[in-house]
Amino acid sequence: MDKVLRRSILVTGANKGIGYGIVEKLLSGVTPYDIILTSRDVTRGEKAVSTLQSKYPKSPSSLVYYQLEVNDEKSIDTLAAWVQRTFGKLDILVNNAGIAASDSTDESARLVIKTNFSSVAKITEKFLPILSDDGKILQISSQMGALSAQGPTLRKILERNDLTQEGLKKIADNFVELIKIDSSFTSYCGSKALLNKYVRSILSKELKPTQQCYSIHPGWVRTDMGGSGGQYSIDEGADTPVYLINLPFEKNDELNGKFIFKRKVVQW
Repeated sequence: MDKVLRRSILVTGANKGIGYGIVEKLLSGVTPYDIILTSRDVTRGEKAVSTLQSKYPKSPSSLVYYQLEVNDEKSIDTLAAWVQRTFGKLDILVNNAGIAASDSTDESARLVIKTNFSSVAKITEKFLPILSDDGKILQISSQMGALSAQGPTLRKILERNDLTQEGLKKIADNFVELIKIDSSFTSYCGSKALLNKYVRSILSKELKPTQQCYSIHPGWVRTDMGGSGGQYSIDEGADTPVYLINLPFEKNDELNGKFIFKRKVVQW
């Protein structure tokens, strides 16, 4: 198939877990894509690509590796420039990279907020200028980011309709102080709640009329981060993201800006 007709997809944090599962399902499918797998660790990322290429030698899709440290703005800039040079544009951005850590120290709490929200927003903004006119942005979130999972202080803030992107940034910057005020929520829950609010109230309105974005709850998946007690396999966790990727590149107002689980819109 002519490469001009192929869609380019970037998946962050994809050397293992759900990100790896997303890439694998795309490679095993019939739709041809140009897939970019990124990870912080070069050795693990390159090994993931080599393993997948060996497993699916007849895949209609191509797969390449590029290193990305999501918390390093220079690394983000370098990747965005490379994608533009190599593909001319990006059709689908899948922000999958994330961490879960205890709030045992202020530093660990700040790192969770930065990795799961602030850096995701930054990556998104960096790639918007080269996102195709009918492009899609998928943010891998969590049911732990639902409003009902937050403490009353954060819930009240996020329920505001006038909250701006700058307002979300200020919340993220001062999150440790919020935890000390209201200890009924954690940095992980809060980071995903901020991400859901960003998709719903900021990004969905910032995109071009023909572009789309979603926040996705993959389920409690059995991964290194989710643990062995998860309800779903990695393949099951990757199902909804791949479903959204494979949908026609046409604006769907029922899905755009929404929180999605098992291919359906759910209350965030």
